[in-house]
Amino acid sequence: MKKLIFIALMVCTVGSVWAQQKPAAVEELVYSGYYNWGIFWMRAGTVKFTVSPSEKYPGAVELQAIGTSLPSWDWVFKLRDTLTSHFNPDNFLPYEFSRKAHEGSYHKTFDYTVDYDSMRVYGETHKIGKYFRKDTIPLQPLTYDMLSVAWMAREINFDTLSPKELIPIRILIDNKIYDLYIRYQGLDKVRVGGKKRECYVFSPLLVEGDVFKGGENMKIWVSKDEHRIPLMVEAKILVGSVKGILEPADSKY
Repeated sequence: MKKLIFIALMVCTVGSVWAQQKPAAVEELVYSGYYNWGIFWMRAGTVKFTVSPSEKYPGAVELQAIGTSLPSWDWVFKLRDTLTSHFNPDNFLPYEFSRKAHEGSYHKTFDYTVDYDSMRVYGETHKIGKYFRKDTIPLQPLTYDMLSVAWMAREINFDTLSPKELIPIRILIDNKIYDLYIRYQGLDKVRVGGKKRECYVFSPLLVEGDVFKGGENMKIWVSKDEHRIPLMVEAKILVGSVKGILEPADSKY
């Protein structure tokens, strides 16, 4: 049960790879995370994304995602996760990325700094109360972090893609660099805030883990307009399904 709320929220984070087309268009996006228990969808938490100029790297963008379980779920499994990326808005390559995971009794932080001169990523992993480890990871070309890939994706001309076409991506996730892809599924409509919106639909290749089997078991619905905002994300997990839906009160949607 522990990982279910976490995944319900982090599904929204994966969905954020399809952030708005123009950084100035939306400064905050809030999603509700749901877990499917049998035939019922239960709201379990929220994820909020904020965008601002970086105060650490001149000319860079700071993108932050905060996942929080609802108070009514804290007694089952308390979640407070924060992901932060500082990246170059011209090429979307990250300067720095951090993930602060506080999930029940699990407390672990990951901090990365990218050195493009030496083509190395310097990482620090701290499992609170257990160990502190430093790592040096060889950097591969066009490697993004879990959030900076959002702004890379805004450059894709979706209208030139054919259904089932693959888009390669390379992402740093927890001390490893993965060559993954996103498969374009075509157009669809999704109802958000009582209105149907035309969307591009994608299925990212997932990394196999404790909850996901791996493969293309996730779909992302992205608004078919100049903003390219993720409206809904849905995925199958080992036990049940999870869903993330944009809260319309926090955007024009």
